[in-house]
Amino acid sequence: MSDFDGNEELLQDFLTEANELLADLDNRLVELERTPDESGLLNSVFRNFHTIKGGAGFLGATELVKLCHLTENLFDRLRNGEMSLDLALMDLIMAATGEVRSMFGNLAAARQPSPAPEQLLTALEAAIAGETPPAAVASLPATLPVASTPPAGATAATEPDWAALLASVVPGNVTALRVVEQNAEVLLPSVDEPLQKPQPASHGRRASDDPALETARSGRRDSDKVAVAKDSTIRIDTSRLDQVLNLSGEIGLTKNRLTCLRTELLAGKTDTLTLRALDEAVGQLDLLVGDLQNAVMKTRMQPVGRLFQKYPRLVRDLARQLGKEIDLRLHGEDTELDRTMIEELSDPLVHLVRNAVDHGMETPEERRLAGKPEKGTVVLAAQQSGDHIVIEISEDGRGMRPELLRRKAIEKGLLDPETIHGMDDRQALQLIFLPGFSTKDQISSVSGRGVGMDVVKTNIQKLNGRIDISSTAGAGTTISISLPLTLAILPVLVVRLSGQPFALPLTMVREIVRLDPAQIQSVSGKATVLIRDEVLPVRALASMLDMQSEGPPAYGVLLQTSTTNLVLAVDGFVGRDDVVIKPLDGVKPKGIAGATLSGDGSVVLVLDMEELFRDAPAETRSSLLAHAA
Repeated sequence: MSDFDGNEELLQDFLTEANELLADLDNRLVELERTPDESGLLNSVFRNFHTIKGGAGFLGATELVKLCHLTENLFDRLRNGEMSLDLALMDLIMAATGEVRSMFGNLAAARQPSPAPEQLLTALEAAIAGETPPAAVASLPATLPVASTPPAGATAATEPDWAALLASVVPGNVTALRVVEQNAEVLLPSVDEPLQKPQPASHGRRASDDPALETARSGRRDSDKVAVAKDSTIRIDTSRLDQVLNLSGEIGLTKNRLTCLRTELLAGKTDTLTLRALDEAVGQLDLLVGDLQNAVMKTRMQPVGRLFQKYPRLVRDLARQLGKEIDLRLHGEDTELDRTMIEELSDPLVHLVRNAVDHGMETPEERRLAGKPEKGTVVLAAQQSGDHIVIEISEDGRGMRPELLRRKAIEKGLLDPETIHGMDDRQALQLIFLPGFSTKDQISSVSGRGVGMDVVKTNIQKLNGRIDISSTAGAGTTISISLPLTLAILPVLVVRLSGQPFALPLTMVREIVRLDPAQIQSVSGKATVLIRDEVLPVRALASMLDMQSEGPPAYGVLLQTSTTNLVLAVDGFVGRDDVVIKPLDGVKPKGIAGATLSGDGSVVLVLDMEELFRDAPAETRSSLLAHAA
């Protein structure tokens, strides 16, 4: 039974606004820590807390009101100059905002929040009275509990104390169907569901290598109704809806014109003027439909800044925990990306930012000895490049050494030594994406279990994206993620095998080459071909799909995967196309991502190349040629 029966819409409205306010508040607190005398920031933080408190009062969330009231009083004393902001006081404030976020999780689960920990309330009251916050509270970001690894098959969430929530930066951003007049935005149901539905934030977090990478599960049983609203809403600028409406009207007029011309043609009127008018109407309809598709695509686009806003608080808390000094810089927040992709990028980016701080960045002492500034820099940037969005996470830390990565991979038995020693430095950097890979010798609450980077790569690939690494020892590392603008339309290369068309993601394709069976050689028992002084393995699509080809391999598609380059042998090509992938209801064939329709109405299967490569055995020259009919 929900604690908010009859007030679900009011609750959703509150959570939408309050989570945005809290995210903005976190960023302003990080700024305030750098410039504690900035009165404008203090006033803004005070207003945010006051607004959250007011909304909580309407919902009868008395415990949230109590916590916000105490924190608000603390900020009132700060802005009136009755006390000064120091590091211990900022830690206390961050602890309070962490508990507010935890209470939002209870609200997202349609439950009234539990009382805040007595330790926190006592510390806030002491600070308001002018006393120094207790050391146990003031040092919380640096003494977060260590997460434990769950047993195999475990799914239940652990219940950490309130201090552990300081490590979490994933707000429960439940949204609602409403109009925000002052921002000229409207919230409407999204076009489709995200690939993996996020869970509402709450006290519970699943123990893992990266607590912030795992979504909270506590209260899911009571929150299905609220969670559905969260997954199925999107903010849209009203001007974009106006454009869709105008184009719909023009298409309606063109449809009427085509109906009239059809009547004339059926009546036998086939003169030149009538046929020319028909051709013009069809051409006009084609242009309008294209414009409408683009306009609808834009309604799905959201500024990536809404995703970036959580990271200043994350970096600040993690740097305090690890005893490091780090400046996070954000660039390209106005770059727009498909809303569903923004949701799916949240967890991978959290993990990459945490890794940049933990693995990449040195301590102030190490940086000083290396001749660097004691404060390191992490840059999170986004930009549009053609029909792709590129997101980069870079830092000026210690960098990665390929020889160390090779040695660690061999020690852990992740790949055979022959394969590892055959990798160049660029390929060796990709070893960090192997399941179980870690350079950490000791497990901590931040990292060390080798869990996470392989999940990051998998999630990026599910978005039809690519992730690359460049690193210089002693100078830093840059991780670049390239993503299509939208998941709704996928650029593909359509190939032919035994007369059947198959589509594969164009993002993986480097080039198309002709294959002569005489050029295919056997190296260490594997089929290979030499292309511009590069020896590449050859894999037959026919053997992967257990089909017969029309004859000896005639063409090869040079593909770039996350770990290697290879040549895919096919019978021929149909061409390049932009398709809309539809799932196969009730069935998930191995290596098949979905299906689409070609221009002539035939069904084309879209291949999941990473899955095919992962499960298919290595190709020998004899097996490659044996699949020829």
